[in-house]
Amino acid sequence: MQEKIGTLGYNGLIIMLACGLIILKIWRLDTDIWFLLNCGRYVVETGTIPNVEFATMHEGLHYVMQQWLTAVIFWKIYSNFGADALITFAWAVGFILMFVYFKLCMYVSGGNKTISAMLSFFICGIIAPHFIVTRPWIFSTLILLIEIFLLEKYFVERKIWTLGVLPILSAIFINVHAAMFPMMIIVLLPYIAESLILNFKKISTPFLPPVLTALGIFFAGFLNPYGLEAITYVFRSTSPEIRHIIVEMHPVSVSRMSGIFFFIFSGALTVAFSKKNLPLRYFFLTFGLMILGFYSLRNVFLFLVLGTFPLACAAKNLHFDNIFNVKPKLFIPLFLLCIPEIFFVWNKAQDSIYEMHLPIKIILGVTIFFLFCFIFFYRKEGKLFDEGIFILRRKPLIALATLQMVIFLSISFFMLPNKKYDIYNPAAEFLLSKYRAEDIILWTGYNSGGYFEFCKIKCYIDPRAETFLLSNNHQKDIFNEYKELFYGNLDYKEFFSRYNFTHIYVSTEDKLLYLLLSNDENYRVIFEYDFPDDSGHGRIFVPVNKND
Repeated sequence: MQEKIGTLGYNGLIIMLACGLIILKIWRLDTDIWFLLNCGRYVVETGTIPNVEFATMHEGLHYVMQQWLTAVIFWKIYSNFGADALITFAWAVGFILMFVYFKLCMYVSGGNKTISAMLSFFICGIIAPHFIVTRPWIFSTLILLIEIFLLEKYFVERKIWTLGVLPILSAIFINVHAAMFPMMIIVLLPYIAESLILNFKKISTPFLPPVLTALGIFFAGFLNPYGLEAITYVFRSTSPEIRHIIVEMHPVSVSRMSGIFFFIFSGALTVAFSKKNLPLRYFFLTFGLMILGFYSLRNVFLFLVLGTFPLACAAKNLHFDNIFNVKPKLFIPLFLLCIPEIFFVWNKAQDSIYEMHLPIKIILGVTIFFLFCFIFFYRKEGKLFDEGIFILRRKPLIALATLQMVIFLSISFFMLPNKKYDIYNPAAEFLLSKYRAEDIILWTGYNSGGYFEFCKIKCYIDPRAETFLLSNNHQKDIFNEYKELFYGNLDYKEFFSRYNFTHIYVSTEDKLLYLLLSNDENYRVIFEYDFPDDSGHGRIFVPVNKND
């Protein structure tokens, strides 16, 4: 008998556990947040959305602020409530993402809440927290997931209003994350393809509404400050230079956690499609996203969140009524295994969850997961609990587990490193204590530029990689110039002679240039420090003819 849709039961506690894992993962603001906050501040303070780049030392660069609405939202939260509120906001979006994913799995599985909860735990509790960060893709991914849910409701229930919502979502999407906007139409293509194929086979399936919806999504995309330029932004925002130097755009690899899960779920979905008679639209959607996942690590998140829900449909007839009907003595060691994690976190209080070794993460995650499975799959009429063993009775066990999780989360929250501290802050504070921001022309690397620009210091480059491509700024291929310098293909002395830098900030992130300047007698160090998280070292150089 299928379980009623909308009732969480004990499986809802698995979702709560996944929420806890999301909180555990997000400790500090993402590096990209600084240029986003700078952009949001600019829009709010000037009341305009720029067409010319305003933050760097370069002049006259054509600019499309493709995440302008996200930037404004982030700046409003940060300026009024601080960094903690911004991180909490990212948590909230992550929770909503998980809720929509759970509801989608419930819908396609016919209400199998056990399967839906387990998938939600793995996808949104273990994997998604690595991607739930203060970036625009938390909005774009959520919108795409809502789109799929609405499309499913239309194809199953033929409720035309669900398609009418999509152009509205399109108008929001183009303003929060224009670079991802074409994905709204790409996600719709499998549904159009299925309609056309079924009609070709003389199966009555209306295909005109999805086609008209695609047109509505496209034309709604013009409701942005840049028109067609924002819609087509993605086609000018990538290049071999960017893919080569930015890790998240590298091809998927099993050397990374995201790559491991990518191949695991790719295999599971392949088996599901080979054994089950699943709808064609699932096949097109899943394997299309799988191809994108092979293309870059950044797309793995899209595949895992948007392409794995067909597993819920494939397993909709799988129930767990008898799996856990075993002697409770077998679970006593498992329960005891969960206690040491408290002491582990206490002893590792100077490390973040992100920095823990992979085996430790897996041990913690699997141990906690099976503990809560033991609790949540309790059946009131079943024989899982031995009434003669007090500790395994339902209420005391849930109370102990809840207390254990409260202690675990509390220790982690208060003892782990300050989540809003930035590694470039000491260098920026030093410069601003000695000089006026408008008098500084600073060379920075790709990662560090955004923070200094947030402090209103003009820099050479920042993490907005596509802004520095010739195809976008219409002036110069600055990113390629930076890449040549980064890899030593451009002589740094000749490069610095092109620009009138007052200061040069390098860190161990800049590798070769850090070593070259440290051993060049024509440059001297006026400030140096160790990163607060001990991950590197930073230095500020000036030419020897410059005053301190």
